Formats: sequence, C-alpha cells, structure tokens
Amino acid sequence: MMDIIIAASLCFLMAAIAVPVVGGTLERERTVIGARYLTGQLHRARLEALKRATSVAVRMEMVGERTRFRLFADGNGNGVLQRDIDRGIDLPLAPPEWLDGQAREVSLRINQSVTDVSGVGSLEPGDDPLRIGNTSLLVFSPLGSATSGTLYVSASRGPQMAIRVFGATGRVRMLMFDAQARQWQP
Repeated sequence: MMDIIIAASLCFLMAAIAVPVVGGTLERERTVIGARYLTGQLHRARLEALKRATSVAVRMEMVGERTRFRLFADGNGNGVLQRDIDRGIDLPLAPPEWLDGQAREVSLRINQSVTDVSGVGSLEPGDDPLRIGNTSLLVFSPLGSATSGTLYVSASRGPQMAIRVFGATGRVRMLMFDAQARQWQP
C-alpha cells in the first residue's frame, strides 16, 4: 500500500513539473506560428505587387487585443492610400483575416521589456507594436521596395517576435528576442 502511495505521489510531482513546461512550449509554438503566418502574408503581398505590376499593401488594424489584416491593391496608380481605400478606389484582394484565427491569442503586441530591433532604446509592454511610421499600411511596390518598419508579435506571455521589413529591398525577416542575452536572434 505504501508503494502505491509513493508511486502516485511521484506521478503527481512529475505532472506538476511537466505542466508549466508544456504550457510554455505551447505559447512559444503559437507565437512562432502566428509570426510565420504574418510573415507569409507579407511575402504574399510582395509577390502580388510584382505579379500585378502595381503597389499592394497590407493594412494592419488593432481591435482591442486582436489584430486584423487585409491586402489591398492600388487602383489609380498613386500607391495604396487610406483615403483611396475609404473611397473604394484601392480595392481589397481578399477578405480581412484575424491573426489569432491562425494562432490562438497571438497578436501585434509587446509583452515584455525588449530592446528595439534597431538597437536604439527599449520597448515596454503596452507600447505600440506597429512601427511603420504614422500609418497602418505596409506597402510593397512593383519595383520590389516596401515601407520600412517592424511589427512586434506575441501572445500575452511567452516569447517576443519581431518581423522586420527592409524598405529598399522589400526583404522580410523574422526574429525572436532572447531574454537572457537581451538580444534578437534569427
């Protein structure tokens, strides 16, 4: 009887140790999946711009704790502009999508104190995770260039991810913040 109690106690102890580890791994995987999905949508917008020979933008919208995005194509040759979207000139290429529809609880957000990807300054939880100037449009041109900026992606806990867009080349790169080393890793 004592053997059964000791065995059961060890099982409960092992389960108590394993649950946080598994939970942390799930948060990490969800965040990586969400960041990869959003990175893929940016690649898609870039390819659409090249294919259509016109500017294509990804419009990011924060709605509470959630992130909605949608692709738009330039309809009048002056680039994708919010006023042209509002007037129906720059038309959507697809219905709007929610980022957390692909990776539960993942959104544009800063969930921990991190250094800015550019290396200048630091960002705190609650700071603006959309760093593309004073717009919510990330535009890719038919010449291969794009709006420069960084999108910070995370769940409410777990790792902090960043998606960098390099304007001159339109290149998109995904990074993860290493909290111990206090630096961004590819």
